[in-house]
Amino acid sequence: MRDVSHLCEDCGEHAEWELTSRRENAVPPDTTVTYACHDHRLDSTENLLSQYGNVTITETLG
Repeated sequence: MRDVSHLCEDCGEHAEWELTSRRENAVPPDTTVTYACHDHRLDSTENLLSQYGNVTITETLG
């Protein structure tokens, strides 16, 4: 059995990336975290941009 700390929110596979979106113009600042596998990393990034507009996105390889 493999250790799976987070799963991709698109497909349920092991998430290699943690994507943190921080909208700094919101009061208080609004932060959202999502997890993605290698194949869905760009889709997740685009989704954060389209949902939250002008944000700072931090990607962490896990």
